[in-house]
Amino acid sequence: MKNNLNTVKATIMKAIVSRSVKAAEQNANSACAWWINQPEPPKDLKKLRKF
Repeated sequence: MKNNLNTVKATIMKAIVSRSVKAAEQNANSACAWWINQPEPPKDLKKLRKF
């Protein structure tokens, strides 16, 4: 039972990490319509840009 619980936790954590990376990529590839209010993104986030 305990081993099964660990695999479920590991699977959930992988899914969370995957979604977080996808959200960061979307954020890196988009721009604010009100360009004055867009904060400077972190340097690590610029590595995820696709254009």
